[in-house]
Amino acid sequence: MKPRLSRRLSRLSPRLAILPLTLAVLTAWAAEPDMPAAAPDSATPEASGSGKIEMIVVTAQKRSQDVQEVPLSISVMSKEQLKSQQIADFDDLARAVPGVSFNSVSASEGETNITIRGVSSTSGSATVGLYLDDVSITTKNFYDYASQPKFTDLQSIEVLRGPQGSLWGASSEGGTVRFIPVEPNMEKFSGEVTGDISQTAHGGFNDAGNVMLNVPVNPGVFALRGSVYSTWDSGWIDNYTQQGVLANSGVNSSDASVVHILGKITPNEDLTIKPAFFRQIDNSHDNSAFYLNNPNANSGGIGSTFVPGLYEQDKQVREYGQDLMTLGSLSITNDFHSFEFASVTGAFHRNVSRQEDGSFYNATLFSEAFLDPLYPQNQALNDSTIGNLPSPVKMKTDYHQFSQEFRISSPEDSKSPLKWVAGLYFANQTIHNTDFQRIPGINTVFQSLYGIPMEQSLVQAAYGAPGLLLFPNDIDESDDRTYRERQTAVFGQVDYDPSADWHVGLGGRFVKAKEDFLSNEIGFYQIGNISPYNQNATFTSFTPKLTVSHDLDAGDQVYASAGEGFRLGGPTGPIVFGPGTVCAGDFAAIGQTEQPTTFQSDKLWTYEIGSKSLLADSTVSLNSAAFYTSWKNIQQQIYLPTCGYYFTANVGNAGIYGGEVEATAKVSRALSLSVTLSAENATIVSSTNTSTVPVGAHLIDVPGLTATLGASYTSWFDDGAKLTWRGNYAWTGHSYGSYQVSNPDYSNPGYGVLNMSATYSAKSYEVTLYAKNALNNQTIIQSPEINTVTEGYTVHPRVVGLTSTLRF
Repeated sequence: MKPRLSRRLSRLSPRLAILPLTLAVLTAWAAEPDMPAAAPDSATPEASGSGKIEMIVVTAQKRSQDVQEVPLSISVMSKEQLKSQQIADFDDLARAVPGVSFNSVSASEGETNITIRGVSSTSGSATVGLYLDDVSITTKNFYDYASQPKFTDLQSIEVLRGPQGSLWGASSEGGTVRFIPVEPNMEKFSGEVTGDISQTAHGGFNDAGNVMLNVPVNPGVFALRGSVYSTWDSGWIDNYTQQGVLANSGVNSSDASVVHILGKITPNEDLTIKPAFFRQIDNSHDNSAFYLNNPNANSGGIGSTFVPGLYEQDKQVREYGQDLMTLGSLSITNDFHSFEFASVTGAFHRNVSRQEDGSFYNATLFSEAFLDPLYPQNQALNDSTIGNLPSPVKMKTDYHQFSQEFRISSPEDSKSPLKWVAGLYFANQTIHNTDFQRIPGINTVFQSLYGIPMEQSLVQAAYGAPGLLLFPNDIDESDDRTYRERQTAVFGQVDYDPSADWHVGLGGRFVKAKEDFLSNEIGFYQIGNISPYNQNATFTSFTPKLTVSHDLDAGDQVYASAGEGFRLGGPTGPIVFGPGTVCAGDFAAIGQTEQPTTFQSDKLWTYEIGSKSLLADSTVSLNSAAFYTSWKNIQQQIYLPTCGYYFTANVGNAGIYGGEVEATAKVSRALSLSVTLSAENATIVSSTNTSTVPVGAHLIDVPGLTATLGASYTSWFDDGAKLTWRGNYAWTGHSYGSYQVSNPDYSNPGYGVLNMSATYSAKSYEVTLYAKNALNNQTIIQSPEINTVTEGYTVHPRVVGLTSTLRF
């Protein structure tokens, strides 16, 4: 065991190159005070120092528009806001944007799910569409959860609330999140070097670095923009032995690297070609959950004397993970003057590999539920030996998705009262998942205890079959599953202005999807299951959307909309079913009389009214919306606590209502204030099985209230430099993590997070001192039961750091 400080320094030493980088930036202040700055990537109120709210351009409706003119509830986080508010992941984004929440299923890479407007589900197809620029990176919630690109070198993040299926596809049921990268500058060479060093409370040193280059290879015709990003987080969770001895500290350290290259080619004024390549590797060396000090935790196995506390666990198997994403895309647009043509091609690959600690639900469960009833005289010996064997569970999922969209639209600069877009979309997706579980030593230990192989014991007589090896090579389960989906869609939208101040939009999407699923599942816990299992299904849907808006004045708009959302059905399991099987008691407890193998599609309608206003000579923006959603046949995850399996089922209907308010004020050229507020009530209104999902239960991980309050103050110096102080406080209200009152995750408390920073900006450099989670909030915000073990999850502990940026 190493002392914490020496361990942290040993981890930090390979990365100390960040310190010379920071010193180089500091030296550059004096050496090159007059170095010309590159052109800014975007205009924001803070960046420009304007006394008015700046226009933000979005492409939420497949064409460029001022966000204040789009009759849709949209939040846009600019590049400056992402940086100044230290927004680094979905957790941060959910706290900064109204109507957005998250579920960190096991606090590890590939296990975070994002929710918009209460359309919450941790299983089945995704409810939120995720796009890197115009290419979908949405994945199913079958084995892992949302793809999460690092927020580096982004122009903005657009969050579109409400169903967006008419333009953005079947999984945009609750909304859509778009990550918009900075485009190459066609005329000017520029670059940026950023270094960051920080300290985590209850952790160690962290570092990050980013290098960006913009190269106009042939000015005005061909340009490239590339960025390379790397980061290391020291971790703050400590691992103990079952006797309470510290084994390792900071076990949940993580690192990531990103390469993003974008090209832009304009052979003539009408044709634009944009190739892009994105690759990200995200490694977590253990997850960020810890064990709770309660009798339901089952943390350290039978006979453990360790009493876990905050940021402590005593697992026997490290739960590491790697999430690798690669995206190649090609966008082609051509202006034919009477119409515009666009082609968007994407090839997305994601590989998620992770290890879970299956010690309790494999070894301990086998000893207590199967071995002890057959050999009650040896219960203590069984439980202290076989029941305490570590059991690593290795899971790997490969996602491959090819997508192609063709669309035509009215000219971007058209003055006609009629604007339109129509398109075709094709996607081919394959998911291959393997789940390999072992209890190393189980056969050897059993024979040493009983003097015979397990196949000659009462275990074989009770649960096995003649000639069947119960744990071949100590394998207790091995699953191999392949899912294929082919999707074709036709979509379009027409916007018409019957007068100068009235606007009507009508859109729709017809989708047809075919799926195939094949699974082979073997092992002791799969005895009695269907294997191999094959399923084929076809789904079709038409999702319309209607919008009416009225301009009250320049910059003021009210609107109303009604839109339908849809997501595909799919396979679940199959889970072993029938008398005497491992899950028989769980199924009996919930009244399940048929083996779950499939779930059906679900749909919703959302009705929304809203307003957008620029007030006080464009120094104040005020946007608000209210909505009601009727969600039918919803897909939800059902947990079987004894055997540790999950399945997806259509559990009934839900009703969701709420609203959002966003306000920004430029009080003066120096002072800006912002406030957001979101309120949601999401409950089950009818249920197919009230023992699992009772009527009146709240949908999971939907805070009843969220709010943010932000302020920034800027002082300018005679040489053009400026100093900006920023503060942002985010409150996330009470939510529910389970439908069952007895579940430890049933009720999750509200919590607040304060972020602060001070930034000194000159022409060619910038330095920021920041504190993230400045008050070091330690509220246990979620207590999920993961594989029969109750875990705790908090906000990332306080981080205090320094970021230096050199521009050239």
